[in-house]
Amino acid sequence: MNRVQVIDHPLAGNALRTLRNRDSQIKSFREALNSLGLLLAVETCRELEVQKDQVFTPLDTPAECSYVDDTRILLVPVLRAGLGFVESFLALLPAARVAHVGVYRDHDTLEARPYLNTVPEQNDQYDRVIVLDPMLATGNSGVKTLEFIMEKGYKPSQVMFVCALAVRQGIEQIHGKYPQVQIVTAAIDPSLNDKAYIVPGLGDAGDRLYLL
Repeated sequence: MNRVQVIDHPLAGNALRTLRNRDSQIKSFREALNSLGLLLAVETCRELEVQKDQVFTPLDTPAECSYVDDTRILLVPVLRAGLGFVESFLALLPAARVAHVGVYRDHDTLEARPYLNTVPEQNDQYDRVIVLDPMLATGNSGVKTLEFIMEKGYKPSQVMFVCALAVRQGIEQIHGKYPQVQIVTAAIDPSLNDKAYIVPGLGDAGDRLYLL
């Protein structure tokens, strides 16, 4: 589990409380996911490489500065639910590019069924790829998304997987194939039910964001 980071921030609890509550309405759910996304983004960005340069202050004095070149960051939300994190990450990385991967779960077999992949070929334009998916359950969709990314020429060490909730089964599924991928999450829940939903979880994040 050394490639798994569970964020440690008291406000993450506030967001998770709203997200887990079955009585939270769509507006509250969206706001809580956005708030949690910001906290996850701050922690994820700790791992980003920094550049050095010099600027001049209004006092006509040089100041040595460091900065993240966010033009070299690629965000990959997994449709649908991953879209709930995009605004949060773009608030901190406004020049990042966004590609989309669409994967749905076959409710009978629990297999991941892909239907969209706009990840660009690796041509040394991007240093980091950040996958956004609020739920890491079985790991089937996560692995399929990572396969898409690696097939485009990216290295596992360049990729981070960000989620609100995870279970060990999903973590082990991803690290069984891509042990170098770092996972950042707000909580690790204990189990999945017989329909492969995270327990206690927060229900279907995509439905709660867009349908209910």
